[in-house]
Amino acid sequence: MEKAELVITALQQRIGEMAAQFELEKAMLRAEYTELLNKHEELNKQISLEEYSQDVSDKAGIKN
Repeated sequence: MEKAELVITALQQRIGEMAAQFELEKAMLRAEYTELLNKHEELNKQISLEEYSQDVSDKAGIKN
């Protein structure tokens, strides 16, 4: 095999490794984003429930 072919093969292998690493990092970021989004939604539900509860208490004249 000629030197140029060896260089091309080595570069192709390195590009493949870099692409695989990129895909792994992208998947990890998507998983982290999904976790944060789920936490955000849960906190929004909790805040909404607390606001609703406070509103009902205020209308009923109940002090917390």
